[in-house]
Amino acid sequence: MADAPADMKVTEDIAVTEALKQTTRRVDRIVIHPYSKIMTMWPLVLMSVVFYFLGGGWWAVNRDAEALVSPSALGWWWLILFFFSMLVQTFDFGRTNFLATVSLIAVALMGLWIWDLQSPANIYGDIYAFLRAQQVQLHPNFYLIMAAGFAVLFLFALVASRFNYWVLEPNRLMHKHGLLGDERQYATMNMTVEKEIPDVFEYIVFRSGRLVFKPGVGADSHKVLVLDNVFNISKVESRVREFLGIIKVDEDRTR
Repeated sequence: MADAPADMKVTEDIAVTEALKQTTRRVDRIVIHPYSKIMTMWPLVLMSVVFYFLGGGWWAVNRDAEALVSPSALGWWWLILFFFSMLVQTFDFGRTNFLATVSLIAVALMGLWIWDLQSPANIYGDIYAFLRAQQVQLHPNFYLIMAAGFAVLFLFALVASRFNYWVLEPNRLMHKHGLLGDERQYATMNMTVEKEIPDVFEYIVFRSGRLVFKPGVGADSHKVLVLDNVFNISKVESRVREFLGIIKVDEDRTR
């Protein structure tokens, strides 16, 4: 009878070990694809297709039908969205920059509104009249060509991501890159991972962010591995942390 508790403990340890092995087998690798920043231009592509139809679409080109919306209004809105997309491409809007930008725009609009109330001049009306007088008119086919051009760039970016990706396995993190499949490996023992949101707009559009791996042992322990523009960053980070946690528990139990 004295051996019963010991036998129960051995049985429990075996069950825990088997459960850990089954969990590790279920998630034996995680593939992470960093994407090009050009992918954040998809709202412009979507609006270009919408503007093509609002501007008349194929029936306006072939049958001289009238556009559903003023061509000048469509042109201005497309230019505003285009320059906003270029702004996102040019700068990283972290939390501080994002709040500062929103505050600056709000203060500017509030200032114009107060000026409009205090001044006999119609400020907003004059600005609208000035923009309307410029007659920025774009042919419907322009929107379609821009959408098609960006779609081709998206395709290139997707193909490129298949030749530049990371694979996390139980004992190593591999970086596969190049047409010939060049590979660099890093040990996962004591490896840490961090999530960063360098651009709020990119996070809003794609839930994308940055993963930072820090190897814990070996000659690569001083390196910092940065993976930019990882989609669904929170979900990926959670999976990676769980994966590395499973590995750590398994390693601790086998020592």
